[in-house]
Amino acid sequence: MSLNGDAIEALRQVILLDKRVRNTAVDVARMSQELADLRHRVSRLEGMLAALMAPSRGASPPREARRLRRPSDQPS
Repeated sequence: MSLNGDAIEALRQVILLDKRVRNTAVDVARMSQELADLRHRVSRLEGMLAALMAPSRGASPPREARRLRRPSDQPS
């Protein structure tokens, strides 16, 4: 190949590489946004689960109160 042909081929490769780098940057930005969205959704779900579980904890009697009384513990 001639010097001009080599230069043109090198320019083509640089252009293709530049395009790939730009596409990669766009992909990384998109994935970053998706991760942020997922983090937000998980956080909201954690809040909902905590809210749903909070009343059920208070509604159940303490563990000691749920135990059956022994015959010696019952009043005569």
